[in-house]
Amino acid sequence: MDVHGDNIVRTASGLRLIDWEYAGDGDIALELAAVWVNDESQHQRLVSAYAQRAHIEQNALWRQVRRWRPWVIMLKAGWFEYRWRQTGDRQFIRLADETWRQLIMKG
Repeated sequence: MDVHGDNIVRTASGLRLIDWEYAGDGDIALELAAVWVNDESQHQRLVSAYAQRAHIEQNALWRQVRRWRPWVIMLKAGWFEYRWRQTGDRQFIRLADETWRQLIMKG
């Protein structure tokens, strides 16, 4: 959620996104839950590919990703509200409302 020029690195194989703000040793399922994707099947493919490369049981990793999802949605909504308070930009409060609706609809 922190895409800007300082977090984009050009490599021989293309652009890569990095973000060291919250770098640390944590639950990979949380990191994978926070990755935005177009739909759930695409998200499952990402988790599956990661599990395969990391030699982690795919179904267990997917369950853990799903457990983190409500927390990630709340974090995202809170971040949008915080940015709205900082900037007064109504786009952020609209995004917060949309994000809270995701949590309500999936809950």
